[in-house]
Amino acid sequence: MLQKSHVKTKDTNMNDRPKLTIKKPLSLEKQTQISQALQSSGSYEPTKLSSKEQEYLKQKAQKKKKEGIKTALRWLQETYPECFNPQAPKPLKLKVEADLFAALPSDQSLSKVKIRQALEYHTKSIAYLKSLLNNTHRYDLQGHAVEEIYPAHKAWAQEKYEKTLKRIKDQSLKKKKTSSHR
Repeated sequence: MLQKSHVKTKDTNMNDRPKLTIKKPLSLEKQTQISQALQSSGSYEPTKLSSKEQEYLKQKAQKKKKEGIKTALRWLQETYPECFNPQAPKPLKLKVEADLFAALPSDQSLSKVKIRQALEYHTKSIAYLKSLLNNTHRYDLQGHAVEEIYPAHKAWAQEKYEKTLKRIKDQSLKKKKTSSHR
């Protein structure tokens, strides 16, 4: 609750107005105690990590994210094998995540974020993009055709497919170059 404190501010335009604060100002004694406690504990200065430590923490976070995505993908493949078959995926209906969120396990072992990340991973795969190009309809989670694939979506899939193939090819060439220099 906000309390009005009748401390005058230095701003000349606001001399008439009381200063709003969340709490009453701390006494000088209390400020000194807090300052001394922070200095003695050393917690007032942020610790600086070395670049190796930062890289380690970054890799650890990436590994944790990948594990979460793998778990979500496994759940999708087990729960909806008709749509999330990695070898033969079907184009998913638009806004399928709403259906997935409604079917999430009640034990909260999977989050909406992980499902979204798994969906992104799945829909950017070469197999899914091929499926989008080769099919005429999108499917719901039960495997029923529910809507046609728009030509603009096919064009986007074609572009994404070509970019992905190029990226994979470039990465394999880069690996060959680095291994031949050793």
